[in-house]
Amino acid sequence: MFRALAVATILVVSASATIGSIAAGSSRPATSHPQDRPSARIAHDPAAHRPSRATAPPSLAPGLGPPFTVETETLRLFDPSRPTPARGGVPASPGRLLITDLFVPSGAPDPRPLVVFAHGWNSDPDVYRPLLERWAQAGFLVAAPVFPDSSDLYPGSPVSNYAAQALDISFVITSLLEDDTVKVDASRIAVAGHSDGGTDVALLALDPAFADTRVRAYLCLSGEMPSGVAPYAIGPTGAALLVAVGSADEYGLLPRSSEVFDMAQASSKALVVEQGGSHLGSFVSTDPAAAAMREDSLRFLELALEPRAPSSADIVAALDTPAYGGLSVVAPD
Repeated sequence: MFRALAVATILVVSASATIGSIAAGSSRPATSHPQDRPSARIAHDPAAHRPSRATAPPSLAPGLGPPFTVETETLRLFDPSRPTPARGGVPASPGRLLITDLFVPSGAPDPRPLVVFAHGWNSDPDVYRPLLERWAQAGFLVAAPVFPDSSDLYPGSPVSNYAAQALDISFVITSLLEDDTVKVDASRIAVAGHSDGGTDVALLALDPAFADTRVRAYLCLSGEMPSGVAPYAIGPTGAALLVAVGSADEYGLLPRSSEVFDMAQASSKALVVEQGGSHLGSFVSTDPAAAAMREDSLRFLELALEPRAPSSADIVAALDTPAYGGLSVVAPD
Protein backbone atom coordinates (compact mmCIF):
# COMPACT_ATOMS: atom_id res chain seq x y z
CA MET A 1 0.00 0.00 0.00
CA PHE A 2 1.04 3.60 -0.51
CA ARG A 3 2.65 5.01 2.63
CA ALA A 4 1.73 8.44 3.94
CA LEU A 5 4.67 10.79 3.49
CA ALA A 6 5.59 14.08 5.10
CA VAL A 7 4.50 17.22 3.27
CA ALA A 8 7.36 18.73 1.33
CA THR A 9 8.74 22.20 1.36
CA ILE A 10 8.41 23.10 -2.32
CA LEU A 11 9.93 26.23 -3.80
CA VAL A 12 10.97 27.28 -7.28
CA VAL A 13 14.71 27.84 -7.00
CA SER A 14 15.50 31.36 -8.16
CA ALA A 15 18.93 31.81 -6.58
CA SER A 16 21.70 29.77 -5.02
CA ALA A 17 20.47 27.34 -2.39
CA THR A 18 22.65 26.16 0.45
CA ILE A 19 22.72 22.40 0.33
CA GLY A 20 25.38 21.65 2.95
CA SER A 21 26.10 18.13 4.08
CA ILE A 22 24.00 15.53 2.45
CA ALA A 23 23.43 12.68 4.09
CA ALA A 24 21.82 9.19 6.73
CA GLY A 25 19.96 5.98 6.09
CA SER A 26 20.86 2.53 4.99
CA SER A 27 23.19 1.98 2.07
CA ARG A 28 24.76 -1.10 0.57
CA PRO A 29 28.22 -1.77 -0.79
CA ALA A 30 28.45 -0.21 -4.23
CA THR A 31 27.94 -2.72 -7.02
CA SER A 32 26.83 0.04 -9.30
CA HIS A 33 27.78 1.35 -12.66
CA PRO A 34 30.29 4.21 -12.58
CA GLN A 35 29.77 5.14 -16.21
CA ASP A 36 26.16 6.21 -15.70
CA ARG A 37 27.85 9.61 -15.76
CA PRO A 38 29.87 10.12 -18.97
CA SER A 39 33.49 10.83 -18.05
CA ALA A 40 33.64 13.93 -20.25
CA ARG A 41 30.79 15.71 -18.47
CA ILE A 42 31.51 18.99 -16.69
CA ALA A 43 30.44 18.82 -13.05
CA HIS A 44 27.68 21.20 -12.01
CA ASP A 45 27.68 23.24 -8.84
CA PRO A 46 24.89 21.49 -6.92
CA ALA A 47 23.88 24.73 -5.18
CA ALA A 48 23.42 26.65 -8.42
CA HIS A 49 20.06 27.30 -10.01
CA ARG A 50 19.68 25.66 -13.37
CA PRO A 51 18.28 28.39 -15.61
CA SER A 52 15.07 27.77 -17.48
CA ARG A 53 15.52 27.05 -21.15
CA ALA A 54 13.24 26.12 -23.98
CA THR A 55 13.85 23.18 -26.29
CA ALA A 56 12.24 22.95 -29.70
CA PRO A 57 10.24 19.82 -30.51
CA PRO A 58 11.78 17.10 -32.71
CA SER A 59 10.64 15.87 -36.09
CA LEU A 60 10.50 12.25 -34.91
CA ALA A 61 7.24 10.33 -34.73
CA PRO A 62 4.80 13.21 -35.27
CA GLY A 63 1.85 10.94 -34.56
CA LEU A 64 2.86 10.20 -30.97
CA GLY A 65 1.91 13.50 -29.41
CA PRO A 66 1.68 17.27 -29.86
CA PRO A 67 5.15 18.75 -30.50
CA PHE A 68 5.33 20.96 -27.41
CA THR A 69 8.26 23.23 -26.67
CA VAL A 70 9.92 22.23 -23.38
CA GLU A 71 10.78 24.65 -20.61
CA THR A 72 12.76 23.68 -17.52
CA GLU A 73 12.41 24.71 -13.91
CA THR A 74 14.06 23.60 -10.70
CA LEU A 75 12.23 22.82 -7.48
CA ARG A 76 13.66 22.41 -3.99
CA LEU A 77 11.82 19.65 -2.12
CA PHE A 78 12.69 18.70 1.45
CA ASP A 79 11.47 15.71 3.44
CA PRO A 80 12.34 16.17 7.14
CA SER A 81 11.05 12.72 8.14
CA ARG A 82 13.81 10.59 6.58
CA PRO A 83 17.61 10.86 6.82
CA THR A 84 20.26 10.73 4.08
CA PRO A 85 23.44 8.61 4.35
CA ALA A 86 27.02 9.74 4.71
CA ARG A 87 28.94 9.99 1.46
CA GLY A 88 32.41 8.83 2.34
CA GLY A 89 33.98 11.64 4.35
CA VAL A 90 30.84 13.80 4.16
CA PRO A 91 28.85 13.07 7.32
CA ALA A 92 25.24 12.00 7.48
CA SER A 93 22.58 14.60 8.19
CA PRO A 94 18.84 14.55 8.96
CA GLY A 95 16.23 15.04 6.27
CA ARG A 96 16.39 14.52 2.53
CA LEU A 97 16.85 17.43 0.15
CA LEU A 98 15.58 16.64 -3.36
CA ILE A 99 16.52 19.27 -5.91
CA THR A 100 14.11 18.35 -8.72
CA ASP A 101 14.34 19.31 -12.37
CA LEU A 102 10.99 19.84 -14.05
CA PHE A 103 10.64 19.46 -17.82
CA VAL A 104 7.45 21.33 -18.63
CA PRO A 105 5.60 21.03 -21.97
CA SER A 106 4.75 24.64 -22.71
CA GLY A 107 1.14 25.04 -23.81
CA ALA A 108 0.07 21.51 -22.93
CA PRO A 109 -3.42 21.43 -21.40
CA ASP A 110 -3.82 20.98 -17.64
CA PRO A 111 -3.86 18.71 -15.81
CA ARG A 112 -0.80 17.00 -17.26
CA PRO A 113 0.31 13.37 -16.99
CA LEU A 114 3.38 12.99 -14.78
CA VAL A 115 6.56 10.94 -15.14
CA VAL A 116 8.98 10.88 -12.21
CA PHE A 117 12.46 9.81 -13.34
CA ALA A 118 15.21 8.26 -11.20
CA HIS A 119 18.81 8.76 -12.38
CA GLY A 120 21.59 6.20 -12.02
CA TRP A 121 24.49 5.92 -9.57
CA ASN A 122 27.15 8.64 -9.87
CA SER A 123 24.89 10.51 -12.26
CA ASP A 124 22.24 13.26 -12.40
CA PRO A 125 19.14 14.16 -14.42
CA ASP A 126 20.99 16.27 -16.99
CA VAL A 127 22.71 13.12 -18.32
CA TYR A 128 19.28 11.92 -19.49
CA ARG A 129 18.09 15.17 -21.05
CA PRO A 130 17.41 13.69 -24.56
CA LEU A 131 15.09 11.09 -23.03
CA LEU A 132 13.35 13.38 -20.55
CA GLU A 133 12.84 16.15 -23.08
CA ARG A 134 11.34 13.69 -25.57
CA TRP A 135 8.66 12.72 -23.06
CA ALA A 136 7.96 16.36 -22.25
CA GLN A 137 7.72 17.24 -25.95
CA ALA A 138 4.81 14.80 -26.14
CA GLY A 139 2.95 16.53 -23.30
CA PHE A 140 4.22 14.79 -20.16
CA LEU A 141 5.32 16.78 -17.12
CA VAL A 142 8.65 15.15 -16.21
CA ALA A 143 10.10 15.48 -12.71
CA ALA A 144 13.69 14.31 -12.17
CA PRO A 145 14.99 14.52 -8.59
CA VAL A 146 18.69 14.66 -7.76
CA PHE A 147 19.14 11.89 -5.19
CA PRO A 148 21.29 13.00 -2.25
CA ASP A 149 22.71 9.47 -1.93
CA SER A 150 23.85 8.59 -5.44
CA SER A 151 24.20 11.83 -7.41
CA ASP A 152 27.52 12.99 -8.87
CA LEU A 153 26.66 16.61 -8.04
CA TYR A 154 27.46 16.52 -4.32
CA PRO A 155 30.71 16.22 -2.34
CA GLY A 156 31.86 12.82 -1.12
CA SER A 157 31.38 9.35 -2.58
CA PRO A 158 28.01 8.35 -4.06
CA VAL A 159 26.22 5.46 -2.37
CA SER A 160 23.41 3.19 -3.50
CA ASN A 161 20.21 3.35 -1.44
CA TYR A 162 17.38 1.65 -3.30
CA ALA A 163 14.86 1.71 -0.46
CA ALA A 164 15.29 5.41 0.31
CA GLN A 165 15.23 6.41 -3.34
CA ALA A 166 12.08 4.39 -4.04
CA LEU A 167 10.42 6.35 -1.22
CA ASP A 168 11.87 9.57 -2.68
CA ILE A 169 9.97 8.88 -5.90
CA SER A 170 6.70 8.59 -4.00
CA PHE A 171 7.57 11.74 -2.03
CA VAL A 172 8.06 13.70 -5.25
CA ILE A 173 4.67 12.49 -6.52
CA THR A 174 3.01 13.61 -3.27
CA SER A 175 4.75 16.98 -3.36
CA LEU A 176 3.65 17.73 -6.92
CA LEU A 177 0.08 16.59 -6.34
CA GLU A 178 -0.17 18.89 -3.32
CA ASP A 179 1.36 21.93 -5.02
CA ASP A 180 -1.23 24.39 -6.33
CA THR A 181 0.99 25.72 -9.11
CA VAL A 182 1.68 22.35 -10.75
CA LYS A 183 -1.39 20.78 -12.32
CA VAL A 184 -0.88 17.00 -12.34
CA ASP A 185 -3.43 14.48 -13.58
CA ALA A 186 -3.58 12.10 -10.61
CA SER A 187 -5.01 9.38 -12.85
CA ARG A 188 -1.99 9.41 -15.20
CA ILE A 189 1.22 8.93 -13.22
CA ALA A 190 4.27 6.91 -14.29
CA VAL A 191 7.72 6.36 -12.84
CA ALA A 192 10.89 5.54 -14.75
CA GLY A 193 14.54 5.06 -13.94
CA HIS A 194 17.88 4.01 -15.40
CA SER A 195 20.51 1.70 -13.90
CA ASP A 196 20.32 2.10 -10.09
CA GLY A 197 17.28 4.30 -10.80
CA GLY A 198 15.81 1.43 -12.80
CA THR A 199 16.36 -0.79 -9.77
CA ASP A 200 14.54 1.79 -7.61
CA VAL A 201 11.62 1.47 -10.04
CA ALA A 202 11.84 -2.33 -9.93
CA LEU A 203 11.54 -2.18 -6.14
CA LEU A 204 8.37 -0.10 -6.43
CA ALA A 205 6.95 -2.45 -9.06
CA LEU A 206 7.88 -5.71 -7.35
CA ASP A 207 7.61 -5.27 -3.58
CA PRO A 208 4.17 -4.49 -2.09
CA ALA A 209 5.92 -2.85 0.88
CA PHE A 210 7.12 -0.09 -1.46
CA ALA A 211 4.21 -0.06 -3.91
CA ASP A 212 2.58 3.26 -4.74
CA THR A 213 -0.97 2.65 -5.91
CA ARG A 214 -1.07 6.02 -7.68
CA VAL A 215 1.44 4.75 -10.27
CA ARG A 216 -0.03 3.18 -13.41
CA ALA A 217 3.16 2.61 -15.42
CA TYR A 218 6.71 1.56 -14.57
CA LEU A 219 9.75 1.88 -16.87
CA CYS A 220 12.83 -0.03 -15.70
CA LEU A 221 15.78 0.90 -17.95
CA SER A 222 18.96 -1.17 -17.50
CA GLY A 223 17.86 -2.05 -13.98
CA GLU A 224 18.09 -5.24 -11.95
CA MET A 225 16.50 -7.05 -9.03
CA PRO A 226 16.95 -5.00 -5.83
CA SER A 227 19.54 -6.16 -3.33
CA GLY A 228 20.24 -5.08 0.23
CA VAL A 229 16.57 -4.33 0.90
CA ALA A 230 14.89 -6.05 3.84
CA PRO A 231 12.22 -7.22 4.23
CA TYR A 232 11.77 -8.01 0.59
CA ALA A 233 8.94 -9.80 -1.18
CA ILE A 234 7.37 -9.94 -4.63
CA GLY A 235 3.67 -9.34 -5.12
CA PRO A 236 1.18 -8.34 -7.80
CA THR A 237 0.67 -4.81 -9.11
CA GLY A 238 -2.13 -3.40 -11.21
CA ALA A 239 0.31 -1.20 -13.15
CA ALA A 240 1.94 -1.87 -16.51
CA LEU A 241 5.70 -2.52 -16.72
CA LEU A 242 8.23 -1.95 -19.49
CA VAL A 243 11.77 -3.26 -19.03
CA ALA A 244 14.36 -2.07 -21.57
CA VAL A 245 18.06 -2.94 -21.89
CA GLY A 246 20.88 -3.19 -24.41
CA SER A 247 22.17 -6.65 -25.28
CA ALA A 248 25.78 -5.41 -25.04
CA ASP A 249 25.31 -3.61 -21.71
CA GLU A 250 28.81 -3.09 -20.29
CA TYR A 251 27.74 -4.38 -16.88
CA GLY A 252 26.08 -7.55 -18.12
CA LEU A 253 22.59 -6.37 -17.28
CA LEU A 254 20.68 -8.16 -20.04
CA PRO A 255 20.06 -11.27 -17.90
CA ARG A 256 19.51 -9.21 -14.75
CA SER A 257 17.03 -6.86 -16.41
CA SER A 258 15.33 -9.88 -17.94
CA GLU A 259 14.97 -11.30 -14.43
CA VAL A 260 13.03 -8.19 -13.39
CA PHE A 261 10.72 -8.77 -16.36
CA ASP A 262 10.30 -12.47 -15.54
CA MET A 263 9.70 -11.97 -11.81
CA ALA A 264 7.33 -8.99 -11.98
CA GLN A 265 3.68 -9.76 -11.32
CA ALA A 266 2.48 -6.75 -13.29
CA SER A 267 -0.97 -6.61 -14.85
CA SER A 268 0.77 -6.23 -18.22
CA LYS A 269 4.42 -6.11 -19.21
CA ALA A 270 6.93 -6.24 -22.04
CA LEU A 271 10.70 -6.38 -22.52
CA VAL A 272 12.54 -4.34 -25.17
CA VAL A 273 16.13 -5.25 -26.07
CA GLU A 274 18.38 -3.21 -28.34
CA GLN A 275 20.66 -5.60 -30.17
CA GLY A 276 24.21 -4.39 -29.53
CA GLY A 277 22.92 -1.61 -27.29
CA SER A 278 24.97 -0.20 -24.41
CA HIS A 279 24.16 0.60 -20.80
CA LEU A 280 23.46 4.33 -21.20
CA GLY A 281 23.71 5.01 -24.92
CA SER A 282 20.65 2.90 -25.69
CA PHE A 283 18.53 5.69 -24.21
CA VAL A 284 20.35 8.98 -24.73
CA SER A 285 22.61 8.78 -27.77
CA THR A 286 21.79 10.36 -31.13
CA ASP A 287 21.89 7.19 -33.23
CA PRO A 288 18.74 5.68 -34.77
CA ALA A 289 18.59 2.84 -32.25
CA ALA A 290 18.49 5.15 -29.24
CA ALA A 291 15.95 7.40 -30.98
CA ALA A 292 13.78 4.35 -31.62
CA MET A 293 14.14 3.29 -27.98
CA ARG A 294 12.96 6.72 -26.84
CA GLU A 295 9.95 6.45 -29.16
CA ASP A 296 9.12 2.99 -27.78
CA SER A 297 9.29 4.32 -24.23
CA LEU A 298 6.93 7.12 -25.25
CA ARG A 299 4.49 4.73 -26.94
CA PHE A 300 4.44 2.68 -23.74
CA LEU A 301 3.75 5.73 -21.56
CA GLU A 302 0.91 6.90 -23.76
CA LEU A 303 -0.67 3.46 -23.93
CA ALA A 304 -0.23 2.57 -20.24
CA LEU A 305 -1.83 5.84 -19.09
CA GLU A 306 -4.91 5.60 -21.27
CA PRO A 307 -8.21 5.15 -19.36
CA ARG A 308 -8.35 1.49 -20.35
CA ALA A 309 -5.39 -0.45 -18.99
CA PRO A 310 -3.50 -2.22 -21.80
CA SER A 311 -2.83 -5.94 -21.99
CA SER A 312 0.66 -7.30 -22.57
CA ALA A 313 -0.39 -8.05 -26.14
CA ASP A 314 -1.44 -4.41 -26.57
CA ILE A 315 1.98 -3.22 -25.40
CA VAL A 316 3.88 -5.61 -27.63
CA ALA A 317 1.77 -4.66 -30.65
CA ALA A 318 2.36 -0.95 -30.03
CA LEU A 319 6.13 -1.33 -29.63
CA ASP A 320 6.86 -3.99 -32.22
CA THR A 321 7.11 -1.59 -35.16
CA PRO A 322 9.37 -1.78 -38.22
CA ALA A 323 10.77 1.73 -37.64
CA TYR A 324 14.09 0.33 -36.47
CA GLY A 325 15.07 -3.30 -36.88
CA GLY A 326 17.55 -3.33 -33.99
CA LEU A 327 14.90 -3.45 -31.26
CA SER A 328 13.21 -6.70 -30.26
CA VAL A 329 10.09 -6.81 -28.12
CA VAL A 330 9.43 -9.79 -25.83
CA ALA A 331 6.03 -10.72 -24.41
CA PRO A 332 5.40 -12.75 -21.24
CA ASP A 333 5.34 -16.55 -21.64
